[in-house]
Amino acid sequence: MHADMHRKIDIPNRPTHKPCRSSFVCGCLLAVAFAATILLPGPALAQLMPSTTQEEARPVLPERLSADLIDGVLATLTDAEIRHLLREELARQAAEREVATADAMPTFEQISGRLAEMATRIRERAGRWAVSLSNIAERGPRIATQLEKARAGIIAMLIAALAVLLAGIAAASGLSAVTRRWRNWLATPAEASYWDRVLRTIFLGLLALLPIAGFVMATKALVSLLAGVLGPLADYAWIYEAGVSYSWAFIVVTRRAFAPDAPAIRIAPIDDQLAAKLHGLLRTAVRLGAAAWLVAGLMFHLGLGFPPIMVLRGLAGTLIAGLLLWGLWKSTAEIRAATRKVFSVDAQEGTVGRIAEAAAPALLALYILAAWAYWLAHWLETGQDRLVGPAGTLLVYLLLPIVDRMGREGIASMIRRRTPMAQRFRRVFNAAWRTVIGGAALIIVAALWGLDLVALTIGPNAPGWARTASDVVVTLLLGWLIWRLIGAALYAEKRISDAAEDADPSSVPAVSRLDTLVPLLRNTLLAILGVAVTMIILSALGIDIAPLIASAGIVGIAVGFGAQSLVRDIFSGVFFLFDDAFRVGEYIELDPETRGEVEAISVRSMQLRHHRGAVITIPYGELKQIMNHNRDWVIYKMSFRMEPDTDPQRFKKLVKEVAKEFLEHPEHGSKFLEPLKSQGVYYVDDDSALVMRVKFKCRPRAQFVLRREIYHRLRQVFAQNDMQLSRRKVEVVAGDATGLAAQAAAESTLPPNAAASV
Repeated sequence: MHADMHRKIDIPNRPTHKPCRSSFVCGCLLAVAFAATILLPGPALAQLMPSTTQEEARPVLPERLSADLIDGVLATLTDAEIRHLLREELARQAAEREVATADAMPTFEQISGRLAEMATRIRERAGRWAVSLSNIAERGPRIATQLEKARAGIIAMLIAALAVLLAGIAAASGLSAVTRRWRNWLATPAEASYWDRVLRTIFLGLLALLPIAGFVMATKALVSLLAGVLGPLADYAWIYEAGVSYSWAFIVVTRRAFAPDAPAIRIAPIDDQLAAKLHGLLRTAVRLGAAAWLVAGLMFHLGLGFPPIMVLRGLAGTLIAGLLLWGLWKSTAEIRAATRKVFSVDAQEGTVGRIAEAAAPALLALYILAAWAYWLAHWLETGQDRLVGPAGTLLVYLLLPIVDRMGREGIASMIRRRTPMAQRFRRVFNAAWRTVIGGAALIIVAALWGLDLVALTIGPNAPGWARTASDVVVTLLLGWLIWRLIGAALYAEKRISDAAEDADPSSVPAVSRLDTLVPLLRNTLLAILGVAVTMIILSALGIDIAPLIASAGIVGIAVGFGAQSLVRDIFSGVFFLFDDAFRVGEYIELDPETRGEVEAISVRSMQLRHHRGAVITIPYGELKQIMNHNRDWVIYKMSFRMEPDTDPQRFKKLVKEVAKEFLEHPEHGSKFLEPLKSQGVYYVDDDSALVMRVKFKCRPRAQFVLRREIYHRLRQVFAQNDMQLSRRKVEVVAGDATGLAAQAAAESTLPPNAAASV
């Protein structure tokens, strides 16, 4: 603040008087310098600084200073130089003590101390602002001095300013009219793929930036011509150009990102309603911020001083925060829907997605409040806009869904197949892409808030615990990615079936030998990966893993001697699998009492699902012989006991007709490899029956279904053609009474089993 203000603050009882002209000029120069450090960007501030400066002569001490050289060095220095060196040394020691004290203090004490210091400084500055604002009328002479710079008068200055404004608008409108046809063509494609939409969005954004370039060039050209007429507004021109062009460019970027005016080329995964709301909300917020910037710059160049600027910018920032919160409250449902769409992968939502969907509006509201409080506190304390962190984090949050969508579309374009394996790999790469952009977003956000995570974790001055933590995190992420890739490449579904003997073979999926070995290979690789990741993490934590490896070898030898049956089971299983004796999903029979479908295999045992539902676990070492009902083909034979007077030729003819029916059957015809055939008379059962036999060749496990259907159909055909199945019977020939009595007496002396067999 200028000298007059300091006199009124420090000595309130002193009567006020009009300051001299030299004091007023010095105060103006100080105010301009202070406001320039706050308002001007780096490049603009560098342009206002002098190009060359003269360094103040400072004493230089030798790099190596021994006790013998101290007196000689002091003899060559003046008293002023010695005082300067002493001051620097004392300041260095004080800074070191302050840093050591701050490091020794607990974190909460440091935070509370910083907040107390901030509150004290804000109270002091608020008092000075109140005094300055109450005496704002006394800045009339300074305003008059600024207006005197307009050589042609205030009216001419206003006309020139209006001319500059109209020139910029005219240039922008002309370029917009020239490019309107191209912009309409880019915004309304007949059909467009995702990457076509991305390219159209980029080119449409570039065309939309051309009017901004025309506005800036026209404004600069006319300001340079009318600098003398504009007076103080000539220095204000760069603030006007920066405020309008930057805010305009930001609005163009948001319009192209959310595309409320061109839904056909929208790249953000949101609907029309949310796109219009987001763009409108951000556009209004940017316009408010730009208006505050322009008005504050105008107040500064007209000589109103810095306190009005502080109040105006504080009110504008608070209004923008309130506007964002109001828009968030009005768009809660849309934000949840967009979050659900972003966190869903292949239409399958997980726990993280549901949590993010429910908490997104509340977390966003809390962040806006925290960012506003952070910005307002620093603005009131130092007069500096700490907007890089709050605004940059919000921008990263809004851009993450777009970057995520672009990555997923790129992965889908590289993996175009629609097989289950391709879908699994797409899910893995999508998860990896989200991990990458999440880590990148974390690093970027930390950098926006002034924290270099890369230097903190892997930089040359990084602490040991940070290096260890980064190594562990990277190892876990790589292990997780390899785990997912192994699971995607060697995927095998858990099979649970009814395991019935007569199950329809068409409903039983064919399982290759590779499908049987894949689970074993996957489990082995995952075990090796788990051991490797564990060893790497232990090594990163500083644990010597050499003794662990040696101990594992010794333990392995001891286990080998103590678990011989386990070793036998493992080796037996290896040879059974190499021989391809069975596969997962096949129906096997070990003995008349043990049969079922192979449901799962492990390193030492297999699991059979019995047709009654029980699961039987059998170690490989106990397997002797295996009857597999699922290999290549099956020949099944059926016997029929016919009456002794049955004509074999007629029997063969009927069987042939039934065989033709089954071959043409829509459900059972495809199960036959060879048709049903009659083998004629198999044998004669003591003149009481002719045993006729039929056979057929079919696909594995189809015999159980076909035998039932064939038996039912042949019985129907036999009944329709007066051919009867023979029953087992005993014939008694009638004779005289003496013979019957003798026969009865003989049977009574026989054992019971012998009498029943007669």
